[in-house]
Amino acid sequence: MIGAGIGGLAIANGLVDKGHQVQVYEHADALRTTGAGITVWSNGTAALRELGIDIEPSGRQLRSLRALTDTGRLLWEADLGEVTERLGAPTVQIPRRTLIAELAAALPADVLHFGRQCVGVTEHPDHVVAEFADGSSTTGDLVIGADGQRSVVRRDVVGGRPARPTGWASWQGLTMSDLPVAQGHQTLNIAGRAAHCGLIPTGGGLLHWWFDLPWKAGDPVLSVAELRRVFRGWPEPVEALLASVTDDDLGFFPHIRHRVPRVWGGPRSTLLGDAVHAMPPAVAQAANQTLEDAWLLTQYLSDVDGNPEPLLRAYERERRPRALKVSRTAALTSAQRSTPLQRLAKFPRWLATRSQVMSLRSGSNVLRCLTTSRPTVGVT
Repeated sequence: MIGAGIGGLAIANGLVDKGHQVQVYEHADALRTTGAGITVWSNGTAALRELGIDIEPSGRQLRSLRALTDTGRLLWEADLGEVTERLGAPTVQIPRRTLIAELAAALPADVLHFGRQCVGVTEHPDHVVAEFADGSSTTGDLVIGADGQRSVVRRDVVGGRPARPTGWASWQGLTMSDLPVAQGHQTLNIAGRAAHCGLIPTGGGLLHWWFDLPWKAGDPVLSVAELRRVFRGWPEPVEALLASVTDDDLGFFPHIRHRVPRVWGGPRSTLLGDAVHAMPPAVAQAANQTLEDAWLLTQYLSDVDGNPEPLLRAYERERRPRALKVSRTAALTSAQRSTPLQRLAKFPRWLATRSQVMSLRSGSNVLRCLTTSRPTVGVT
């Protein structure tokens, strides 16, 4: 396994549980705990449960998703409690660092190897070799590239162009807050003509907040003071939130998107997560799709007897349509953020809730399997 992010740790848990010998190699010197909060939707929490990880005690269960215009007009509100009932798994907001720590803690101590930067992968008929920057190498039956958008595994076994910028970026953070929204269970999304922001309670008084704006390489990276000017006059609690944070709280993340290839690996390799389908955060599904990958790949590799290639290709064929659908939706949603607000209609609560259920199910392998009582492998 190359990469000890969410995907690498999740698939490692799944494969260890199936009795496989697993080694995870990470280029950083320790677990990477950067980032803010992660919305783990019903498909993500279902996948984690299947992998033996329960994040509900550590996160904040979300019960409502409310969308407003920048003038404060209600667009729609989805009942996430009803979504949980229909899909059998909750939506949980959790700090990324907490999710990473829980995934790592569930693994045997000898599985993780830090300070090992993969620089190349070479496949052979009966084994695969991963080479590292320190001159060392390791040999295994197969390699899984969970090494992010700049994946070395993808470069060596699939090739193709790197992820491309979408023309947008996020300024985000995770801070302690006294604002009422931080103590609740409601996600608040606010859409402007050429900007977007959101506030999500993350448990223990933590608030995950983000501000999306058009951005391309060479544009300035805005400060908190500049964000205050851009978002002046937006509905509360936007101005109150910006008044309470500093530049030290601010993370900057340009949006990118991969072309999702038809084949994700070679005879003894495959990819998961951002290594194969990096996408903009517009529908908050990147981490969830990574967990879907980890769950399904675990199912296919439950009992490997000899040549793994047919199982790897079967995993890719089954995952690709779902991941591609979600990636396209994320890209389209991001592009539509500059749509004039007068075109945005108000939807009744039942329709917004049903739409959320249908969207999550249509982009998910795990939910379609668990809610239709079909076999765990071969669900299309």
